[in-house]
Amino acid sequence: MATRVVLIADDDAAHRRMLGAALESSGWACRYAADGEEAVREADGPLDLALLDVRMPRLDGIAALRRIRERRPELPVVIVTAHGDVRLAVEAMKLGARDFLEKPIDIDELRSVVADILERPGPPGERPEDGGDEPRTLVGVSEALARAKELVRRAAASAATVLIHGESGTGKELAARAIHELSERRAGPFVAVNCAAVPETLLESELFGHERGAFTGADSRRIGRFEQADGGTLFLDEIGEMQPALQARLLRALQERSFERLGGTTPVRVDIRVVAATNRDLRAAIAAGRFREDLYYRLAVVEIALPPLRERPEDILPTAQHLLERLRPDDPPRLAPETAAALALHDWPGNVRELANVLERALLFAGHGEIRLEHLPPALRELAGGEPSAAPGPGTTGVRPGVSLEAVERELIEKTLRSLGGNRTRTARALGLSRRALLYKLKRYDLR
Repeated sequence: MATRVVLIADDDAAHRRMLGAALESSGWACRYAADGEEAVREADGPLDLALLDVRMPRLDGIAALRRIRERRPELPVVIVTAHGDVRLAVEAMKLGARDFLEKPIDIDELRSVVADILERPGPPGERPEDGGDEPRTLVGVSEALARAKELVRRAAASAATVLIHGESGTGKELAARAIHELSERRAGPFVAVNCAAVPETLLESELFGHERGAFTGADSRRIGRFEQADGGTLFLDEIGEMQPALQARLLRALQERSFERLGGTTPVRVDIRVVAATNRDLRAAIAAGRFREDLYYRLAVVEIALPPLRERPEDILPTAQHLLERLRPDDPPRLAPETAAALALHDWPGNVRELANVLERALLFAGHGEIRLEHLPPALRELAGGEPSAAPGPGTTGVRPGVSLEAVERELIEKTLRSLGGNRTRTARALGLSRRALLYKLKRYDLR
């Protein structure tokens, strides 16, 4: 697979280097431009995505976007705006920008936006002809994940408000983005707010904006996230952390699709689709008086539960394969069989996020070679029996070039099953699988 190339256009050299380092560590190549004129010239070369800062000398980001769209209408462009400078972001989206990012840029959000675009090629409003209705960012073969993906597809085809449940690291924002990308709103903005990350005193202004003089320090009007998401999707993460007083205002905004900015009296109407997510038990929060029951039912028109990795162990190795291809798309490394065994045996309390962190760490130690057991954290090495010996003993799985994760998994199950006399219950327990998951794998790999 050829390395995808991203152009970073920004007149701040330090900021360019920071963004480039973040993207290159994820396996993408970067080219750079210090102003809009240079960005337009660079866009004529081999390029898969352009990241344009709005404020640049000689030619600003909006003007550069117009020129690039004239020359290469198929090239995806992401605009970078200053905090609260939503007017320019909205203008950029109307001119054909695929998405926008607000400074200071969150690196995880940057990587997520770039990955979504480079893995879903094509101009806004068009789906890939092959598998265009499949939420491909949710990776796995388990029945539980298949049910969740089907709900994502159905939700995307409707205008319903969606509530996503799942532990931290299960991919709730990925599911929300998939709903947006598969919906009729995919050409509009996807705006995410983490309700737990914004101080309680500022969250109302963050969501609904404020007028000048609304409170001490409000020197100018600020457009809130509801207005930023107009025509697209608003993702409210960690909705269970929102305080009851603000819940009442959110409920009214959802019911009426209008609101007033803080300090304002003029209603602002928006056309948005809301997707919310939580890792809390909202029914328990309702019983405890911490969450409004009427807001819960307004949000949960469609409910999607994302199962943790420990409940779908058959997805661990396919997910690892997907992550390695994302981390190093030009040359995905192999996993030694002992490494694959250790990954399969871990219960992953941090779910996919923990798995990604472990693999990213392992890549640093493995370089461009095979990922061996010694490259994993100590807790995972212990699951596979400690450090591997220099020469595999009789009955162990040796390191072989070109081995696939599926072959590793099949051999691991086969050897464990044989060593336990064909007892499927004990084999499932030894591998950290449910018995049902083991039976599924036996059938999949034709092991009798």
